[in-house]
Formats: sequence, structure tokens, C-alpha cells
Amino acid sequence: MGKLTFLLLAITYMSFSSPEGRTLFENHCIRCHAPGSPKPLKFLREKYRDNAEGVLELAKRCPWGKGLSEMEMRLIAEWLSGKK
Repeated sequence: MGKLTFLLLAITYMSFSSPEGRTLFENHCIRCHAPGSPKPLKFLREKYRDNAEGVLELAKRCPWGKGLSEMEMRLIAEWLSGKK
């Protein structure tokens, strides 16, 4: 059961990472990264293009990111970096 559960979670995770990451970003991160802010979404997308691990490190230091689970941060990181 453990391997099957992991496989199903992995498939679900890969299937929904883009929309979920965007939704999570809009619900948690946009308050500090809105257009006109010092580091808006456009800046982050350019700086962290193809660097999901960099986004994860940033999220762990971010006041709002600290309240997110590891999976939520990873979904945001993959969406923001353009990985998914």
C-alpha cells in the first residue's frame, strides 16, 4: 500500500502543480509581490527562471512562506520557475 499511495500522490502532484502553484502564489505571496512592489511577480519569474530550488530557499525565508507546507512551497516554486 505504501508504494501505491506514494505513486498516486506523485501523479496527483505532477498533474496539478501549475494551477495549484499559481493559486497558492495568488493566495499567499501576491500581497508582497504585487505589481508595483519592490520585487513583483515579473521580477521573481525572471530571476528564478528554471531555478525551483532557489524559489524554495526564498520561500523558507519569507514571512508568509514560513506558514506553508513543504509541498505547497514546492508547487509555488515549480510554477514560478516555469518548471511545470
